[in-house]
Amino acid sequence: KMGRLDHTYWICAFAVNQHISICHSNPYDRDPFTNQLHPVCHCNSTNIIDSDGRSASSEINKFDDMMRLLATTGGCRQVIAVDKPLDLFRRAWCVAEIAEAKRLQMDQSLKLWSKATLQERARTLENLDVRDMRASSEKDKELILGKIQDVDDFNAKLQVLIFDPKSGLVATWNAMDSLQQIGEVGRLIRWGLADAGSGKVWKAWDGHN
Repeated sequence: KMGRLDHTYWICAFAVNQHISICHSNPYDRDPFTNQLHPVCHCNSTNIIDSDGRSASSEINKFDDMMRLLATTGGCRQVIAVDKPLDLFRRAWCVAEIAEAKRLQMDQSLKLWSKATLQERARTLENLDVRDMRASSEKDKELILGKIQDVDDFNAKLQVLIFDPKSGLVATWNAMDSLQQIGEVGRLIRWGLADAGSGKVWKAWDGHN
């Protein structure tokens, strides 16, 4: 779409220096195939130890502050890019950020692989429990759970956040997906008119779907 060059995106993988909190030591992160600990680097970075999640130097413990700041700037929207197996909803940090954005009344936009993926796997989200979610370290998980006063209430609100028929992420995505499909059909029609009736555009569309 046009007029998007001035849009700014915050991407944690680029904006947050996680490396300085994990380099030089690796007590838990194992290769899923060999079960061996991943090797550590030998860079010149100063390793930051953040055992209680309160280090002023650490960048990975400030997502609450960062999201509050973004929310106060106005016009901020959270884009939730979901992997095909929907594993994002089983990552403790990801769910914590989604819930915080909802609490701050941020606009949220769900980006899914396809509608078929959602239909096939939606039931796997029905019994999500933040206590069972994964984090890179057990300390991270403890930090997140420590901020939740009532876990059962959080789990119930998480279901509403995902499945509410009017304001849930899935309902919002379905509405947006329909609009995107209409826009896609419009573009295909314009391209179809431009390809002199050869039908190549429609064949490509059929192959894509």
